[in-house]
Amino acid sequence: MPGAPSVRFPVGRSHFLARLLLLVWLAGFLALAWAWPQPGWRWGLAAAVLLLGAAGGAQFWIRMPMGALSWDGRVWRSPNAQELDGAPIVRLNCQRWMLVQLQGADHAGDWLWLEAATDRLHWADLRRALYARPVVPDPQPSELIHE
Repeated sequence: MPGAPSVRFPVGRSHFLARLLLLVWLAGFLALAWAWPQPGWRWGLAAAVLLLGAAGGAQFWIRMPMGALSWDGRVWRSPNAQELDGAPIVRLNCQRWMLVQLQGADHAGDWLWLEAATDRLHWADLRRALYARPVVPDPQPSELIHE
């Protein structure tokens, strides 16, 4: 069976993800505002966690790699065109959106938010490539062990 098709998929900052992060932050803010009449140390701790979460979400969104994730049928390349040590790991799959973690020493901690709306034509090819098992070449006659 042939391997997954080669694909080049654009990667960048997602406006959908920015709105999603803002919505989560707003929900936390409204929960804090609802609890305001009884401020205490727990309220202060929740406010600190909310601010740190907002800062972390903003930093995550701002630092998202820009470029194209590509698979040439043999090797994956990151958005900055560096070869990856293995296939990206799908951490969240919502059919139209995917959260993917890149592998390798140079890419530790690199995450990509991929959306079908970015390139509908190549979305199915990207999904096939991410979930395909690596193709193992047939052994050469000299590699076979004869007893």
